[in-house]
Amino acid sequence: MSNIHDYYRKNFLYEGHRMMLPELRDRVAHTCPQCKYYILIAGKTEVRTGCAALIPQYAGRVKRVPAKLDVKEILKEVGRDGLERVLAGPGHHRQACGLFHPKK
Repeated sequence: MSNIHDYYRKNFLYEGHRMMLPELRDRVAHTCPQCKYYILIAGKTEVRTGCAALIPQYAGRVKRVPAKLDVKEILKEVGRDGLERVLAGPGHHRQACGLFHPKK
């Protein structure tokens, strides 16, 4: 007989019936485009999506999160490394992160 831990690890039906805390349900049920921090970042030649929750002035709700930002503004705020983090975060079909806040 195989190890009981392998049985549960390989059983896909068991994997789909995990318990979750009520406050985590928003993260699991939503995707990045449903979040208010999901923004478009416009450069010279292309437009990409990003997460404004990684920019301090928007994360602290000092300023309202716009739908579209210029890349120059982000570079002034967080620099080149911060820009890479902002661009690497969200995806169109990606599950929402812990900073999720629904659009109104």
